[in-house]
Amino acid sequence: MPIPIGIICSGASESSATVVLYDGMEKEVKNESLVLIKNKNGGSVLAVCRGGLGINESLRTGTFTPGVAYAKSRRIPSSVKEYFLFKLQVIGEINDNGISQNRIIIAPTSTVEIFTDEDSPMQYLGKSELSIGHYWGKPNWKVPVLKEYINYHIGVFGVTGSGKSYLTRYEIIPLLRRAGYDVIVMDWKGSDYAPYFESTITLDQIKVDNQTVVKYFGTITRNFGYYDREENPVAAAVETALRQVDWRGKDPAVSRELILQKARQIIMGSPGVKEDTKTLQLNRLESSFETITEEEFERFIGVIEPWEIVAKVKDRGIVIIDMSKGIKEQKLAVFTAITKYLKKLMERKQTLNIALVIDEGPQYAPWQPRGMERDTTDMIIDLCALGRSYGLSIVILSQGMAGEIGLNAAVRRNLNTQFIGRIHPLDVEEAQKLSASYYISPETLLTLPEGHFYFLGRMNPSPIPLLISFQIQ
Repeated sequence: MPIPIGIICSGASESSATVVLYDGMEKEVKNESLVLIKNKNGGSVLAVCRGGLGINESLRTGTFTPGVAYAKSRRIPSSVKEYFLFKLQVIGEINDNGISQNRIIIAPTSTVEIFTDEDSPMQYLGKSELSIGHYWGKPNWKVPVLKEYINYHIGVFGVTGSGKSYLTRYEIIPLLRRAGYDVIVMDWKGSDYAPYFESTITLDQIKVDNQTVVKYFGTITRNFGYYDREENPVAAAVETALRQVDWRGKDPAVSRELILQKARQIIMGSPGVKEDTKTLQLNRLESSFETITEEEFERFIGVIEPWEIVAKVKDRGIVIIDMSKGIKEQKLAVFTAITKYLKKLMERKQTLNIALVIDEGPQYAPWQPRGMERDTTDMIIDLCALGRSYGLSIVILSQGMAGEIGLNAAVRRNLNTQFIGRIHPLDVEEAQKLSASYYISPETLLTLPEGHFYFLGRMNPSPIPLLISFQIQ
C-alpha cells in the first residue's frame, strides 16, 4: 500500500502542486519519486516529485536573524521552523482506462502518498505488451511503450559515456524486434554494434549506385573542375562510363583504368563539340583522375546490392553495416545507396517494418549540412515523412541536441520520441526549455549518471518525461 508523505500546499492547480512533507519524510522522498495525490475535489492523481526545497525561517538570507547569529557563532540554530517541500508535476488523473488529463484543481490539504516497491504505478499508464528498461531506482517497475508510435521515429541524445549505445543495443533494438521490426544498424565507428551481432557487412562490400559514386568523385575533385556549374560534361562522361563498363569486383587499378579510358572515348566522340573544347574536357578529366586514385576506386568495387541487404535483414532480423574502414564521404555514399532503395520501396507503397538505426547522427545531418551532407540530411527528412505511413522507423543517436554539436533542426522535428541522457554543456539552452515545461533542471541533465535517460514523446504513455534506467544482463 502507498505510504502517506505529506499534504498539498496552497497555490495548487490542475497541472502542478506543492507538497509539504511530514516530519522525517524528507529522508524518504527523492527527486523523481512517483506519488499519488488523493484530491479532495475528487479522484486520484498520479504525479512526480521535481524540485525539492528545504526551508528554515530562522535562517532566512538577506536579513540578520537569531538563526544567522547562531550559525555565525558555530552553533546550530533551532529547527522548529524548518520544513521541506517538493514541487509536483501532474502526470494525469487515474481512471478505469489508465490515466487521462487532470482537469480538476487539486485541493490544498489533499493527502499525498508515495508508492512502495511492490505497488508499481506503471499499471496506471495503460496496458502494453512492450516495455523499455525500468523506472529510476525501481527495477521491478517496467516502463510501458506505445507500439503504434514506433514509426514516428526516435532520437537518443547524450554525451560520450552517457550510455546511448548501451541503451540502443540492450533496450531499443530488442524492443524493435519484439515489435516486429527488422533492424539495419549504420555503425559509424564499427565498435558499438558490429562486435555484438553476427550478421555484419563491411562498407567496401556494398554496391553504391553510379550517380552517388559520381557525386562522391565530384566532392573530392571540386566537381571535376567545373565547381558548381550544372552543366558538367566530364561528370556526365564518367557517369556514363560507370554505367556501361563492368568495373565492379575487379582489381581497383583495372577498374580505374577501364573507367578512365571509357570516359576519354565518350568525350572524344561527343558530336557537335569543338576540338579545343574537347581538349579542355580531357585535361579536366586527366586532372580529376589524379585525385581519383586506385584507393578511391577500391571504396566502390563492392557487389552487394541494397536489395540484398534488405533481403538479408528480412532473413536474419538484424544486419550491422560496419562503416569503420571508410572515410566520411564513402560512408555517406553507402548510406545514400541503401536509403535510396528503402525510399523507392515506400514510394511503391510497400510496407517495410524495418528500423534504421543511425549512429553518430550529426555526421549525416549536421546543424548546417554541406556537400554530401545536404543529400543525406534531405534523405533522412524524406524517410521520416514516408516512414510514418510505410513502417520505417528511424532511430538517430547524437551527442548533442542542437547547434554545432547537434542534429539538423528539420531532422530533429521528426523525432517524436526522445531519450535524453547526460547532455553537453553547449546544450544548456535546450535543457532550459525542458526545465520550463517539465521542472527538470538543467543541472539535473548535466549530471545524470550513465545509463539514465528521460523518456518523452509519443511512445511514452505518460504526457510528461519519465526518468528510466536499465540493467545489462
